[in-house]
Amino acid sequence: MKYFYFLFFVAICYNTNAQSKASIGMNINNFISVYPNAPKSVYQNTVTYSVADTLYNLPGEWGYRFENDKLNWIFFSKYLDEINQANFDLCYNSAKNIISDYTKYYGTPDSVYLGDTTFIDPFIKHHWGYHVIDAYWKNKKNMDINASFNFFGGKGEYHFIVTINYFENK
Repeated sequence: MKYFYFLFFVAICYNTNAQSKASIGMNINNFISVYPNAPKSVYQNTVTYSVADTLYNLPGEWGYRFENDKLNWIFFSKYLDEINQANFDLCYNSAKNIISDYTKYYGTPDSVYLGDTTFIDPFIKHHWGYHVIDAYWKNKKNMDINASFNFFGGKGEYHFIVTINYFENK
């Protein structure tokens, strides 16, 4: 039974902290030693690396942005363009699980915004998208953290977007 609890704890930590090999404030050389094959893009004085990952059945990508060789933003994003009830439920349940696991790890969020949690088919009832759920943690381990699910839309284009953002707390 102890072995089961240990595996359960490891699984939760892995799911909630898939990016945990990197941390806000680390230098770019340390990051490269952890993710030597991560593709990168460069824009002015920023370098962004990408690492594919799956969180709660959402295949997405972690991004790691360095400014002046210092990691100052970690983000996960998953965009789904197939708009239907099943994908809405997948994104909503994933976001709830992320928020639940982050709450266990970082404590109660400083704020939670619960928007419309029902799927509204924009091709049946027109809308411009809406916030579904957002949670914010301020100054946790020198970071500000946000996890969210939004239904973006307008002008005939719609997307489900699940994001996690870690920012340097200034």
